[in-house]
Amino acid sequence: MMFKVRYFAYFKEKVGADTGYIELDEPHSVNNLRKEISNLHQIDEEKILIAVNGSFADLNRVLKSDDELAIFPPVSGG
Repeated sequence: MMFKVRYFAYFKEKVGADTGYIELDEPHSVNNLRKEISNLHQIDEEKILIAVNGSFADLNRVLKSDDELAIFPPVSGG
């Protein structure tokens, strides 16, 4: 299944675009998406945060074809 992904901050620069497409085999989980992004772009998996439909997602969440996906680097506050 093909997923449209929006990239933000560091990832936008690393990928060279603000949107892209990722194809996943079964099962389509947030964790599988994170692994695929890590492999495609040589990014440490632990530094990838994924939002689904506007909310940060649990790694076990199953993705649906109409989900809006966004990729962020870790956020910190102070």
